Amino acid sequence: METIKIKPEKELKTLWLITWTIWLVAGVLLLTPLFFIGIESWIALTSIVVYILILIPVLIWINAAFNAIEYCIDDEGVKMKGGAVWKKHVTVPYSKITNVDVTQGPMQRYFNVGTIHVQTAGAGGQQGQKAELKINGIREMDKIKDIIIKKVKEVTYPLSNTRVAKDEREPFRGSSVQVNSQVFEDILNELREIKALLEKREEN
Repeated sequence: METIKIKPEKELKTLWLITWTIWLVAGVLLLTPLFFIGIESWIALTSIVVYILILIPVLIWINAAFNAIEYCIDDEGVKMKGGAVWKKHVTVPYSKITNVDVTQGPMQRYFNVGTIHVQTAGAGGQQGQKAELKINGIREMDKIKDIIIKKVKEVTYPLSNTRVAKDEREPFRGSSVQVNSQVFEDILNELREIKALLEKREEN
């Protein structure tokens, strides 16, 4: 398949900035009462300044972290690379994928983006809480989800997919249901073999 490279929408960076700004404002508001409870003013002021100095670099780091994120869907699996300081590369092979979920919180809905959770057998949870890989800040969530699921099916059931694609052109007479004649033929052959073995045991 053609390699699909995905960059998160810029709205993801906006969401991160909003989240950390809320933490910054909330922290300052919580520390402000220190001026009125008998604590030395310089201690209260120092606490607020230290808190701000800790969070401001985080706000600067968000831009670098956002630019470093890239997702990729190719023949090997679903991949993610990122990390502004510590580089991170994650690859989830299609053979390991057990579930693909899409979630969208209130703020994500407002910005029309969401998250795709790619789960494996060892990373269960409700709606991807412990997903092996998360594709964040994606707008065409359902489209990307369908691409991943299709590839998982191709890897998991390669023969059946080929047969179904071939036999879908041959509808079953008298019905709108399309059947896979090769599958029925295989089942019939196995039943014949089982019957022959049973008859041989009865003779013995």
